[in-house]
Amino acid sequence: MNKDKKSIFFYYLTEFAFVSLGIALLVILLWINQFQLSLGLLSLWVFFFNAILFSFWIWKSQVKLFEKVIASIYCLLIEIIILNSYSQLG
Repeated sequence: MNKDKKSIFFYYLTEFAFVSLGIALLVILLWINQFQLSLGLLSLWVFFFNAILFSFWIWKSQVKLFEKVIASIYCLLIEIIILNSYSQLG
């Protein structure tokens, strides 16, 4: 395989891994909640999935440190909002 095909392959492999991880996380949360879908459960799923996606972005991103810090503060604020909505809904 040439370099372009390898990079495309790994890109789609990581996309597939994230989709699979998101679905597995939702199924696990549903299983814990006895398959009763609620707004609180969805907000908890978004909380965990955002944290996973943001952690991957921080790891792979080649932006400057101050941009990562600003994005981290923004993500933490969003996570706090999601967590507060979960505690109010749950």
